[in-house]
Parts: sequence; structure tokens; C-alpha cells
Amino acid sequence: MRYFLRLTLLFVVALVVLLFAFALGYRSADRLDPALTARLEALVARRADGGAALGARAPDAAANGADSDAASSSPTDPTTTADPAAPTADGLADAGFDTFWSAWKAITDTYGSELPDSKVITYGAIRGSLRALNDPYTLFSDPVDTEIQRPELEGEFSGIGAFVNQNDQGQLVIQTPMRGQPAEKAGIKSGDIVLKVDGRDIAGLETNEAVLLIRGKKGTRVVLTLLREGTPEPFDVGVVRDTIKVPSVNTARLLSEEGAPTVGYIELTVFAQETRDEMRTAIRDLREAGMQALVLDLRNNPGGYLNAAIGVTSEFVESGVVTYREDRAGVRNEERVVPGGTAYDVPLVVLVNGGSASASEIVAGAIRDHDRGVLVGEQTFGKGSVQNVHHLSDGSELRVTVEIWRTPDGSLIHRRGIAPTILVTPPPQPTPLPTPTGATPAPSATPEPTPSPAATAVDGAGSAGDVAAPDDAGAGDAPDADAPPDVQLERAVQEALRLLGAR
Repeated sequence: MRYFLRLTLLFVVALVVLLFAFALGYRSADRLDPALTARLEALVARRADGGAALGARAPDAAANGADSDAASSSPTDPTTTADPAAPTADGLADAGFDTFWSAWKAITDTYGSELPDSKVITYGAIRGSLRALNDPYTLFSDPVDTEIQRPELEGEFSGIGAFVNQNDQGQLVIQTPMRGQPAEKAGIKSGDIVLKVDGRDIAGLETNEAVLLIRGKKGTRVVLTLLREGTPEPFDVGVVRDTIKVPSVNTARLLSEEGAPTVGYIELTVFAQETRDEMRTAIRDLREAGMQALVLDLRNNPGGYLNAAIGVTSEFVESGVVTYREDRAGVRNEERVVPGGTAYDVPLVVLVNGGSASASEIVAGAIRDHDRGVLVGEQTFGKGSVQNVHHLSDGSELRVTVEIWRTPDGSLIHRRGIAPTILVTPPPQPTPLPTPTGATPAPSATPEPTPSPAATAVDGAGSAGDVAAPDDAGAGDAPDADAPPDVQLERAVQEALRLLGAR
């Protein structure tokens, strides 16, 4: 009888996996009725709950992990769909998960110390499974990291408006209050250490967890207990939260200080929802101020939305392909320029380096292949793969690689990067900038997000805080007189002036 029940259970598991794979693949292609998909996913959820009831000892979050809404934030028409037969053919539905449940039961029955929360174990199991793929861009982020990553690409959130990081002691430090935002208005200063949030001691919390305590609904008040150098005792500061906008255009100015008053400079820090609109505004304002050529700085830009990359490219390239998406079968789908650009006639230089990734590389590759501008700097990161983003029921996210990018001339971006037209390597910095800890965004309101290198470093390294701290928090300023010379920018200015002279 037990043997019969076991065979029945394995058959049901295989059937459910087949149905889920079928629904997941076709829903990402928008070819399955949403109501049918919902019913299939509900079946998976009930089966997951039933597994625990049958003695499989599944953690509480196992059902949540299976009950994904499978909402793809990547290509709206992927050509690769899930193979319904794959789970059974590979033995995942029977031998693989049978071994997993056996190991899990042994742990829960015999482990000699207190077990962590079931969700912690579940998240660890998911991450361990993904490591077997040997793909740093197929990754899982828990609800806290997911919530932190979202605002940078959505463009705004409610908080106090400050860049934060962690010091060597693990304390949350205000790196820079944003100009004109609540933190600055309340008197919070760079270097202030946050000890408590609304009376809660945040020692031992991860940076992202502390940041979520500081964020909140617009108009509500949060009290920070701060420790400031030169002040003997901690003190409280009340701050009223407000909507904080995270601009894509970090800097837009004429390079008058560099001796080129007719050359404009735009620094993009991320490819977000409003990036093209911000670019249009910056180009218009610079033209009115006398710009005749432009330096577009994509250095250390980790990427973002594909649609934003297409939009930025379309400001400078009049027609043609921006990038190709290629699936594992070698089938290519093209993404083309969107008409209506405003800078077809502007001589263009694009700055890139090893921190330019994903959407940045799409733009750089398109500018190069269309012979629309000159690339100056260093080899880019080489992050050229496409991820579908699945929003799971507990607020976590799963990003799954489904395609790779190619430039308009067919060049591969992934793990190769984009070579600059003119290689300029900056001298080593004697005092490196501090590296904040936390989670970096990554993409999803438009159909095709492209994570940044922090997922190897998009979803795993970089700065985080009330808002992610950029390399230069002083957006819009002229260069610091005490800062070392920016040899890459200097060469970009020379190229821009050369292009102007050649007209």
C-alpha cells in the first residue's frame, strides 16, 4: 500500500510540474489566458501545501516559492518556452526532489540545535539550487532586498532623502543628505551615525533592513537617534518623510570649467522609467545654453530597463536596430529605434568603463555600430544577458536568464563587453572611494529590465540606503578642485572638439 501511495504521489508531482512549466513558459509569452494560469498556479500551491501535510516536512515558504505569479518583466515575446517534458526526463520530479525531501526530513528530525526560520532555510535552498546553474545573473532576492532595489528604477519613493552606507563597525552612516530634501532640512549631516529609528536599536540589522525602517509613507514622521563627531551624547532628530525622486541624469552642464563652453556633459547613473524624458530635458536645456557637442557619461552605470536604453539610443540614432535578443536556439529578435529623437545632429562622445554594464553596453554598442559617436574610456563590464523577472507571492523575486544581447552588427556583449574606440586608462587612485554595502537595483515597470553587474554584483553588491549612493552625490556641481584630474573626461572633451572642427 505504501509503495502504491508513493507511486501515486510521484505521478501527481510530475503532473503538477509539467502543468506549471507549461503555464510558466506560455504566460511569459503572453499566449495563455491569465485565468487559466491562475488556476494552474493555484493547483501548484495546493500541491505544495499537500506535500507538507503528507509528511514531506516542507518549510512554510515552500508553497510561496512555488506559487509565483510568473509575471515576466523581461521580453514580452520570448521565443524560448519551458519544455514540459524536461522535469520528468531529467529526473527532477522524482529522484531529485525525493532526495531533497529525504535530506530535509533528516535535518528536521535529527538536527541537534535550533533550526532557523523556515523561510531562511527555503531562501537558502533556492539560492543553492541557482548556484548549480553557474549563472550569476539567474538569482533570487528576498522581500527586503527586492523592496530596496525597486525605487531606483521606479524613479521615486517616500523617505528622508539621504545617501547612506555602513562603516567598518557595521553602523549605518549618513553619507550625504540630498540637497533640499527632508534630511538636509532637518539638520542631518554627512558622517552622522544612525543608532536608532523611532526608538528601535538598529545595531545588528542589515543595511537594507535599517533603510526600510527609515522609509515610510509621505507625511509621516520618523525619529532618528544620531551620534555626531564632536557631540558627546547621542541626540534625536525628527524628520517628516516626503517623496524622494531618484534622477537618472545625475549631472547636466556645459564643460566651461574644462575649457570647452560649447561642449555639453550629461551623466546617466541608471536606465530607469523616466530616463528618456530626463535626457530630452537635459539636451534641450544644454542646447539653449549654447551646446554644440555632447559628452554622454555612462561610466559606472549598471544598466536598467531595456526600453530606457532604446529610448536613449533613439535620441541620437535616427533609424535601425538598437540590439538583438538571441535565445538558446540562436533565434534573434530585433529591438529597433523609436522615432522622435532630438539630437541627431549633435556630435557625440560616450564615456565607458568597467562599471558600464547591461543597458549601458546596449547604448554604447549601438552608438558604435551606427558610427554615431566615439567611445572613450575602458572595456565595459560584459553583462549581456536577458532575465525574466518572476514576482513571488511573499514579495521576493526570481530572475531567470532567457536570452543574450547582440549589438546591431551582431557582436556578442555577454562576457566580452564593448571595446572603446579610444582606450584611456585612468591612473590608480591613492585613496580609493569607500565602498558602501547593500543591494543595488535592478529593474520593473517596463517589459524588459536588464540587471546590473551587481547581480553578480545587480542584486548583490553596491551601495544602498534611504537611496543608493552614487559615486558623486553632488549632482550638477563643477569638478572639485582638489580631485585628481579626470583623464578620460579630458580626452572625451578633446574628441568632442575635434568632431566639432570636422563638421
